[in-house]
Amino acid sequence: MIRAVARITVSRGQGRGAALGLVRLRPETGSEASLRAALADRLDPQEFDGIISMHLLESDPALSRPLTGNTSAAGAGDWFVLVDGTDVTAIAAAIAAHFTGAVALQISSVISTGVYNLMWDLSKSDIAPSTSR
Repeated sequence: MIRAVARITVSRGQGRGAALGLVRLRPETGSEASLRAALADRLDPQEFDGIISMHLLESDPALSRPLTGNTSAAGAGDWFVLVDGTDVTAIAAAIAAHFTGAVALQISSVISTGVYNLMWDLSKSDIAPSTSR
């Protein structure tokens, strides 16, 4: 588990699907603008069947430092690509096409990738108000 405070710098498409892909990147110092531009070109949900939206989140290194006594800030400056889609197969295909293998070396150091399936969803409007007595 990592904790990151991030801002969304690129967002294409809209909506939330049943599956989510996560790509964790570590940009090289000084390459942030070129990496952001390269990723913006890759974050096109219309390019893949089953992809709803794609987003780039850039963490704030100062705000993402560990809360514990551990002063290591490893990963505090990492970026995250979120790929939202209809199923895990669509997500895996999009990640493979744009973020793994030789393609990954062209953009940055990919730290990890993952694909997650939504089991259920609960919003505030789904929760009955509490009754205090």
